[in-house]
Amino acid sequence: MAYIKLTAHYAEQSGGRVAVGAWHLYITLKNGTKVDFPAPFVPLNETLAVTPVIEPDGDAGVRIDFTRWSPMRYGVAGSTGFPMWMSSQEMAVRVARAFDADPATRWSDSPDDIRTWLRSWLAANDAPQTA
Repeated sequence: MAYIKLTAHYAEQSGGRVAVGAWHLYITLKNGTKVDFPAPFVPLNETLAVTPVIEPDGDAGVRIDFTRWSPMRYGVAGSTGFPMWMSSQEMAVRVARAFDADPATRWSDSPDDIRTWLRSWLAANDAPQTA
């Protein structure tokens, strides 16, 4: 049986201070209602995580899709998500760790630069290009 535990907030301690925060999602439902809530994620370490794809579902719903995942970086220094999703949680974890460890990348890179990096990484790691 699979088990996924999502969290939506993080805490960082530095210099005797504790900061609690969240990466907020802003989703517009089909009826125009704007929804603002903390993004649920699975932490991989103190600042790296993967998050399921979350999208509007009709006029009054939000759907959490556990078949698609995206890497994210969170924390007091800033939170940001990957501009694309992967077809599995496992692939998203691999991509998150590889991107975060690559000294040639930054989480603030443009979506086009991240897509180029991802295509190159997928090819170099014999991963499906439909990740």
